[in-house]
Amino acid sequence: MVRAARYGLRVTPGESALQARLAVALPPLDDRGRRRAADQDWHPEMPDANDPDERAMLIRLAHPDLDEAIEQGVKELRVNGVWMNPRLHLVVHEMVATQIVDGDPPEAFETTQRLLALGRDPHEVLHMLGSVASTQIWTALHEREHFHREDHLKALAALPESWDEQARPSPPRPRSRSSSGARRRRRR
Repeated sequence: MVRAARYGLRVTPGESALQARLAVALPPLDDRGRRRAADQDWHPEMPDANDPDERAMLIRLAHPDLDEAIEQGVKELRVNGVWMNPRLHLVVHEMVATQIVDGDPPEAFETTQRLLALGRDPHEVLHMLGSVASTQIWTALHEREHFHREDHLKALAALPESWDEQARPSPPRPRSRSSSGARRRRRR
């Protein structure tokens, strides 16, 4: 059994492949997450991080703001200027953790290692992989297509550039020479 005590810690050479995968698949607990765990009488060092249900609890503890929002029945909240569904955010984290831990696709773990080697923030790396996976799911559902592994692998290979491109602010729209009042007057 792989205990969650490995959770959030660097893996040293010689540790098992599963431990290496778990070390990067789960977002680390900060002090607030540890306090929240203690308040709820959860012990993050006890769960089996290889168990998907217990892994879900660890992911939720790593997101204390989202955990509180869920408890309060909040359906959407604004985080860093972006509206998000807290439950969906955690589900995407679970999906990415499962991909990394199960090695399916193996490129998920390889991409995680590559991005971490570039010095990217570990939690941001999980969000990058989540963005790729959720885009693939959205496309499959809305365009009624089967999942295309090749597209998924191309999207993973495009990280971090594609992620950074999304994060860049869009250039402002050019302003019209006429004021909105002038446009209204002309429409009458």
